[in-house]
Amino acid sequence: MPLDPKIVAPGEGRTVKLFGVRFDYRVESTESGGSLAVLEVTIPPGTLVKPHGHTREDEYTVVLAGTVGVRIGDTVSEAAEGGSLVKPRGIPHAMWNTSDQPARVLEILSPGGLEEYFDKLGPVLAHEGGAGAKEYYKLARAYGLTIEDDWIEELESTYGVKL
Repeated sequence: MPLDPKIVAPGEGRTVKLFGVRFDYRVESTESGGSLAVLEVTIPPGTLVKPHGHTREDEYTVVLAGTVGVRIGDTVSEAAEGGSLVKPRGIPHAMWNTSDQPARVLEILSPGGLEEYFDKLGPVLAHEGGAGAKEYYKLARAYGLTIEDDWIEELESTYGVKL
């Protein structure tokens, strides 16, 4: 299937915001023939992105601004502006921002399709009263995600961040 050319100017495109973390859709899977999705993610200061793993896609990250802490499997490190990360499917990971400025990363998901999860997650969180709700885990499973709740307390206390 041939793809259509597209230009997305700054400030254009779809945006989803989940607990202060902003997801700007740059390339959706429908625009790539399903091969990938590209999201620009803004992580507020002092924020932990929920630790999770993927069973269906690999995730590649380029740090556009700031520095993010990262745990991939048992490896903990930092990635500064211009750095990149490879987060293969099957290996849980988490990112966080310990600075006083927002961090921005470009997330490339291959294959695409996970961006639909973020669309559905907002209403689930609002309706169910937060990230511990039964429907949250049901939705994650439907998209092949594993949630690493046992990492949260240690990451929050060690790095002074919160979900």
